[in-house]
Amino acid sequence: MEPAERPPHVDEKGRLRLEVPEDQGGSRIDRLLGRALAPHYSRSYLSALLGEGTITVDGQTVRNAFRVSPGMLVEGDLGTPASGLPEPEEQELTILHEDEAVILVDKPSGLVIHPGSGASSGTLVNGLLARYPELAVVGRADRPGIVHRLDRETTGVLVVARTNEAAKSLVNQFKAKTVRKTYAAVVWGVMPFDSDWIELPLGVHPRRPQLRAVVEEGGQPSSTYYEVRERLGVATLLDVSPRTGRTHQIRVHLDHLGFPILGDPGYGKHQQESWRRWIAARREAELRAPSLARQALHARVLTFRHPTTGEEVTFESPLPADIEETVDILREAQATT
Repeated sequence: MEPAERPPHVDEKGRLRLEVPEDQGGSRIDRLLGRALAPHYSRSYLSALLGEGTITVDGQTVRNAFRVSPGMLVEGDLGTPASGLPEPEEQELTILHEDEAVILVDKPSGLVIHPGSGASSGTLVNGLLARYPELAVVGRADRPGIVHRLDRETTGVLVVARTNEAAKSLVNQFKAKTVRKTYAAVVWGVMPFDSDWIELPLGVHPRRPQLRAVVEEGGQPSSTYYEVRERLGVATLLDVSPRTGRTHQIRVHLDHLGFPILGDPGYGKHQQESWRRWIAARREAELRAPSLARQALHARVLTFRHPTTGEEVTFESPLPADIEETVDILREAQATT
């Protein structure tokens, strides 16, 4: 959508933020959205978003028939309307596994999952459609086959549904929080505990709306578990398992504790400066220095029930070269201090 064509309450990245007006109290949520966002988004498209939990009311997922009250806050990522569908584009992809129901991709850094939020082509979806054209009719038209996401710079395992039956099964597993995800993260500082739960609600950052923050009121309940894999002098290698799947959840939770992920462009400004000074000192001393150019976060393990067999399956991705190099250099530096 061009800015002039954007409906009210939707920003340039397709994010919805609508406070229910007084005269709309008692309306069904699907009808409220249909009136507010027509003709840019169809009722069927909005109903699909409600069904998969993309649109929330006061931070909670609701059914299409949910009746709203004045002052309630409706939010969500609307993505791209059906008029702008992704096209197949040839692309090199690393496939960890494929069968009749699912595709497991080892996502590289810098790859956006689907069109929208500033990316109209060159996304994972474009590459998948070129290799698996049958995905075009799976799930949402603007992001076929996609049942979960990773941030642009986050690497690792991502599952794609190959059929609508598989998509329904996987979406339900993610909603039920039965999918287990383990990320490798390298953070600045030495974590004092070997493991812990982080239970802190998340909401929109008060000054930078493209980011998230821990909030005292109105936030979404968010839960993250971490275990220390290795302490590396000035940094720590963690295994991190999010129980909920909020935007930027791992990044925000670790930053709030004072241990932001190395190289994160959005979180931990002062610690990131310390990390850059550490790298500069290594280079000045003509010692090996990390070439990491993004956040050190990697989706290492993904476990779910196979949509066809019902059996629990696990897929893993090894640490990518840039994070592996960073860990090696941190070990080397620790050994010499």
